[in-house]
Amino acid sequence: MKQFLLTLAAVLVGGFLALLGYDRFVVQPREVAEAKRVETAAQAAATPVDLGKARADAREVAAEVEASVQRSVDNARATMAAQATEMDRRSLIADAVQRVTMFRVALTEYHMTHGRWPQDAEEAGLPPPADMRGGAVRTVTLGEQGVVTVALDERFGPDGTKGGAIVLRPTANAATGQIEWACEVTGDDEIRRALPRCRG
Repeated sequence: MKQFLLTLAAVLVGGFLALLGYDRFVVQPREVAEAKRVETAAQAAATPVDLGKARADAREVAAEVEASVQRSVDNARATMAAQATEMDRRSLIADAVQRVTMFRVALTEYHMTHGRWPQDAEEAGLPPPADMRGGAVRTVTLGEQGVVTVALDERFGPDGTKGGAIVLRPTANAATGQIEWACEVTGDDEIRRALPRCRG
């Protein structure tokens, strides 16, 4: 539901930006061109008609309007492509968070039941690491003391050559039996924006 609302909001914002761009780069230049045309027509009525100059002026106005329309279309396409890319990246991060959350829940239950961390994902009843790949997730690994690392592909790397990561570190409170999870992220700023409670 949250993903649907984010998608809906992004579509509405994109539509608004497209309309705003259309007004700025199409409607307003057309109004300016129309005002020029009216002014030219008024001047032409007051002076003898020079058809050659009138044709040249008309071609110039038409070229300006066409260029303005093309700029507007190009800007709208670029804006919508950027929004689609951002939504896709957020969706990939949400998918990675869902995978790491599954590990967090399973490990918390395992530790509360057995009083220790499992040796591997299979012992905790989790799918093998190969089954966890997909989307932007390259691997999900379970380290010592229940540390979960989700390695993301190069789309989320700081420089586009190596991927980012989401790391969850559990701490067991001996007095209460509760497990507290600390989150760290590495990679590009999109991960930090999507996971503001994580350090990194």
